[in-house]
Amino acid sequence: MQIKAERKIYQSLGTSSDSPIIDKYIIRKLSGLISGLLSRTPVTPNQITIISLLLGIISGYFFSFGGYTHNITAGLIFFLSVVFDQCDGEVARLKHTESEFGRTLDIIVDAIVNAAIVAGITCAVYKAVGSGFIIIIGFLAMSGISISILLTTYYDHESKKSEKSNSTKEWLDKLNNKDFFYVIMFVCILLNQMIWFLLIMAIGTNIYWIVHKTTHPIR
Repeated sequence: MQIKAERKIYQSLGTSSDSPIIDKYIIRKLSGLISGLLSRTPVTPNQITIISLLLGIISGYFFSFGGYTHNITAGLIFFLSVVFDQCDGEVARLKHTESEFGRTLDIIVDAIVNAAIVAGITCAVYKAVGSGFIIIIGFLAMSGISISILLTTYYDHESKKSEKSNSTKEWLDKLNNKDFFYVIMFVCILLNQMIWFLLIMAIGTNIYWIVHKTTHPIR
């Protein structure tokens, strides 16, 4: 039974939304180990999703203080949130408890976590700079990330139904690379320059979802 469970875990690792490096070779390795343990407990996938949500909100809280130490702490907690975000789907597949509600909850939690993180970073940068322009940038980053997540997830789900693919979708899939998000956050934390994270997210994510919406209108 243990061998079968482990095989199922590794077969379930990875989705179309995974980034080619960090998700695949780091986060999925850790989540696979945790999922193997959680699959032997009464913990449900939705409970794991809530854990990811709580960690994400705590991460945003630490980001709101600003400063190198708080940002490092927030980054580590966010990393844990991402790992548990991967675990919920893996445990659902292992326990054969996949559901539409769980999928929807996961999408909503992803949007909330990213919004909490951007809100925390915006708060810290605003306290340091004191410019209303930061609030605007933060709002654009928050809305851009949230819309991109919701729109991309919806389109991917519809695309799987139709089983259609084209060059535009492949180009957008390459553009929607979470490695870019992770690396930008990591570098900005190390340099203690979170304002650059806000600026890049405010510009990049909004360009992405506008192009995505234009080329793939929702019917």
